[in-house]
Amino acid sequence: MPGRGGEIVGVEVYRNDVVVIRKGEAPNTMDVQRGDIWQFSRKSRQRLAFIAANTPIEFLTMITLTYPRNFPSDGLLVKGHLRKFLYELRRDWTVPHYLWFLEFQARGAPHFHILVDHALPRTRDGTRALRWRVAASWYRIVGSKDERHLAAGTSVERIRKVNGAARYAVKYCAKMYQKTVAPNYRNVGRFWGYSHGVVPEPTASLRCTEDDIR
Repeated sequence: MPGRGGEIVGVEVYRNDVVVIRKGEAPNTMDVQRGDIWQFSRKSRQRLAFIAANTPIEFLTMITLTYPRNFPSDGLLVKGHLRKFLYELRRDWTVPHYLWFLEFQARGAPHFHILVDHALPRTRDGTRALRWRVAASWYRIVGSKDERHLAAGTSVERIRKVNGAARYAVKYCAKMYQKTVAPNYRNVGRFWGYSHGVVPEPTASLRCTEDDIR
């Protein structure tokens, strides 16, 4: 459109959105960041909401990971803990697809929410066992040594609503007060990320001009 960028050369149709492509531009579907990241930018929020709304993956469960009373203030160490946990998800629990988010509690501690395409077991005992495995894994990875953290430092819950993952991502983007980074926290890094296969592909691509879509 006039005054909004370059010449329109096409559109791409996705599950829930239509993206207008302008000359010299690519669709804004990837979480590309340059330089040091110190805030959850508007463009990053838009990319996250787009991916969550249009991914072909059906996320069935949400895992939450928190830290004990004593927590690290270096994002490199925090993301290292996350990578180890995600590795175990892929290796031991055969979870191929996930979408994770970073937030900060009022006390300044980082915590993660992870959406996964792995359903909770149908039995109560099976669900209880999975929740214990998550708690024990995270407790070990962060070197907690706090029994209270082992009991209450994680949660695993079923995503019950249709498009629940997309709704949660939009809600996450709106909670900017939980994106405030503590003054002594360094190396923040990305606020969210995903596994291979989560990024949506267009269901149709059309070449057109501005006159065609008026």
